[in-house]
Amino acid sequence: MWRITILSTIVAALLLTLGLTCAGQSAPEAGAKLRVGVYDSRAIAIAYGNSEFNEVVKVRKEYDKAKAAGDKKLVKELEEWGPKHQRQLHRQGFGRVPVTDLLEHVRDRLPEVAQKAGVDVIAFECNYLGPGVEKVDITVELAMLFNPSEKALGWIEDMKNVEPLDLDEIEKHHDDH
Repeated sequence: MWRITILSTIVAALLLTLGLTCAGQSAPEAGAKLRVGVYDSRAIAIAYGNSEFNEVVKVRKEYDKAKAAGDKKLVKELEEWGPKHQRQLHRQGFGRVPVTDLLEHVRDRLPEVAQKAGVDVIAFECNYLGPGVEKVDITVELAMLFNPSEKALGWIEDMKNVEPLDLDEIEKHHDDH
């Protein structure tokens, strides 16, 4: 039993070291805390939803073009895309749903945010932190990658005082419309 524990500890340490090295980071020095950057996914959805990265404008143009060309199949696909996209953004913006797809638009800038914030890892959620780990909120820093308007920044600030909605509550809203 103790061999498994020792082996697990060694494997975990190697994976952590390899993961940090592969990401362009070095392993923390002995005694230094591992700093984990965390964020509220709702803020990322808000920042994305009001950004140039949101595909709604592009899809709307594609829809108009398909409609003018009489491409009924594409029109139908795009008509189905809109509500599906909106439903997902509502889940992400009002609930606790991963925003990995949204962060893909700014993926190349994540190392820059990590470096400026002094974090070794960026994670959606931390369910447990050991004594050698420090959690750092980098929500605003990540949201800024989407160039949010002052209005969107206000919504993000206001959101801090509101608990995420349960997904069933969000779905009820969609079912009512």
